[in-house]
Amino acid sequence: MRTVITLPTVPDSLLGELRALVRLYRGGSVLLEGGTPAEGEAAVILGAQVLSEGKPSATLKARVWHAARLYAEREVRLLIPTGGVGEHPPSEAEVAAGMLQKAGVPEEAILLEGQARNTRESAWLVAAIARRRGIRSVVVVTDPLHCVRAVGAFRAEGVPVSASPVYSSPMWRKPRLRREQLLREIGAVVWYRLRRRAGSRFRP
Repeated sequence: MRTVITLPTVPDSLLGELRALVRLYRGGSVLLEGGTPAEGEAAVILGAQVLSEGKPSATLKARVWHAARLYAEREVRLLIPTGGVGEHPPSEAEVAAGMLQKAGVPEEAILLEGQARNTRESAWLVAAIARRRGIRSVVVVTDPLHCVRAVGAFRAEGVPVSASPVYSSPMWRKPRLRREQLLREIGAVVWYRLRRRAGSRFRP
């Protein structure tokens, strides 16, 4: 069974992104009618919490295993874990990379980005890696509701992007967490749009 990759058909506007969030929350799709899965050269695994003793949170586990399946199914040729050090070391990217190698992904297929503190920084830093390595398109791997903002962040960096939502994430499977994430994402999308309008490039 192939892992679904959706086209980034969310309109590049605040209203379009907010409507997409509500559609996704209600179980709808943002796949363009008549569209086909987009091809990406690399899957970007957006970071999530690392627990004490360097253990991955359930959310990070879900994202990493999802990306490993994309690689195993030859949907992508490279995997880029992203995310810096949070409350507990090591970095989110390092923990994800270790899990990928245990899942059988060869080290040469993993490109590490271990500095980003948020989604916008992940987009900026990964975009720099993509330019250096000649990567022409990426697939973001994250929770379904986070996909809207993540796609917008990579678009802002000029990176052709699609998304592969992780429906196995507890952030989606648990109704309370899904509601809470919807509210957070609405606020974050509005904030990002206001910053972009003000000319900020979200640089560290």
